[in-house]
Amino acid sequence: MMPWINWLPDWVAITTTIAFMSFLIVVLLQMVAKAFSLQSLNMWVRAEYAQVAVSFLIIFFALAMVTTGNEAAGEITAIVAAESGNIPLTNEILSDPANPMHNPIRIGQAYLGTLIQCEADIYSSVFIYNYFTEFFSKIGIDVIGVETIGGGWALGGFVSLFHYLCNNLVYLALFNYVQYYILQLSQYTMLSVFLPIGLIMRAFPVTRGAGGLVTAFSLGFAFVFPISYVLIIAMMPNAGAVCSQVSLKVLPEAQQAHSDPCLNNQGAQVEKIYQLKAEKGRMNGIITFIQQTINIFFLQSIFYPLVALIITFTFIRQTSSLMGADLAEIGRGLMKII
Repeated sequence: MMPWINWLPDWVAITTTIAFMSFLIVVLLQMVAKAFSLQSLNMWVRAEYAQVAVSFLIIFFALAMVTTGNEAAGEITAIVAAESGNIPLTNEILSDPANPMHNPIRIGQAYLGTLIQCEADIYSSVFIYNYFTEFFSKIGIDVIGVETIGGGWALGGFVSLFHYLCNNLVYLALFNYVQYYILQLSQYTMLSVFLPIGLIMRAFPVTRGAGGLVTAFSLGFAFVFPISYVLIIAMMPNAGAVCSQVSLKVLPEAQQAHSDPCLNNQGAQVEKIYQLKAEKGRMNGIITFIQQTINIFFLQSIFYPLVALIITFTFIRQTSSLMGADLAEIGRGLMKII
């Protein structure tokens, strides 16, 4: 890389080179038009200068967002999170007070990591409770062909609820992982891969429509989606108290209360059955707490990202036309291909 652009990110050097190459091509075409007195070509070239200027404005906008926009968004997120009591998000931003985190993508990934760990703790707790409950729900002692002591009728309902909770937790963790890797994809590809491709396609009239769409897509997922997501989770109800209670109380209690017992004789098995029956009230409270927790995680994992995606696609739809994209024409072309 040339010394005078060593301080710039690689994507800036690549996109600036593309814009300069577009400018040089337009200048050469104008020279040809003047040399051969081609009025139609000369008028078309003059219009192309505006497209080159738009390419430079796109690069300046992206660079300004990286250098100042992300930092401003991070500071606003930290203030909103602190005011709304969103302790986990505030802790992620201020994990290093001397160098606070201001990149919305990194903030979102760190927060999602906290949620995933919390969901893993809840899953572990539910699994431990269900392990013994399901085991003893299938044990019964018959006297003269009649079941006198059995756990199925008393513990079967708990087993069904534990299965339901575990299934929901798996899907919630999956959604969070998808969001995490969408943010990672945005961090490493939107500006360095999709933005240069979009600018190259914008340089040619034939592919300008698709290029404008690719450019708007790259800017939307590089800036709009992560900023929208972290601002939404900063303003919404916080899962920090719930996660702290799970990691500090629910999981240790489950591990302590259901440590491996000695069940190699009938007496020990009967004792454990009655112990689980005696804990029905406490288990009902635990199940209610976990169900309320999962309701919060449904908002965190599905609803908030959906709102951020709606904002992002609205931005892409509105700005792609400014960059030369004709979504209606692209849609008609796709339908013809199909």
